[in-house]
Amino acid sequence: MSEFELFQSEKQKLDGYVAQKFKIVGVLEDLEGAWLDLEHPGGETARLHLTTANARKYYVNVLLSQGKSKA
Repeated sequence: MSEFELFQSEKQKLDGYVAQKFKIVGVLEDLEGAWLDLEHPGGETARLHLTTANARKYYVNVLLSQGKSKA
């Protein structure tokens, strides 16, 4: 799988969670990528591992937009 295809796959997974109203509540970054902790208002939780640099940049934009919608 190419780097772009991997990014698209990770982006689609994150977008799927966001579409289901999940919010990013925690982030752990290491050399392997970024681990996102997601939480649904109903209490359900999920963890997503992003490995591509573009997906890691993308989740920051999602996180910032979630912060703006809170204010």
